[in-house]
Amino acid sequence: MSNLNTNLNQFTIDVSLNSNNVNYELSKLYRDFTLSLFSLIFDTYMGDDLTNNADKLKHFEWCWNKNINNFKEEDIYFNETDEAYDWLLEFVFETYYFLPNKENNPNIPITIKKIVTELFSFPDIKTHQGMENFVRIYKILDKSLKK
Repeated sequence: MSNLNTNLNQFTIDVSLNSNNVNYELSKLYRDFTLSLFSLIFDTYMGDDLTNNADKLKHFEWCWNKNINNFKEEDIYFNETDEAYDWLLEFVFETYYFLPNKENNPNIPITIKKIVTELFSFPDIKTHQGMENFVRIYKILDKSLKK
């Protein structure tokens, strides 16, 4: 087994993307869906002093539903799969909701959006770990897209 942080060559990247049926346009759509969700979260979060964990769950659910409805308006339909919802909920809690003093640090949303953008930028994937993460998240969101 190779090291997960070892750089991949372009042939290996192409084979992995093809064998996992990764579509470039869908990858951009999943990136946009995720970035839109985070924008809603960042723009509507009331702050830690007003929001307990139960409120954070309600906030995420509201943002999730709003995001799905926004995409429906563009005739793009995401099914509300538990797997996509749960993955993004966990990701939001780990990268945003649980961070202290986030309201005073404007770099946090910028950094999170950069992470999401890099995750879905498969031409830039360089390592086994990066490829595995990308394919796993791509497949989770692919299951939720109504085709």
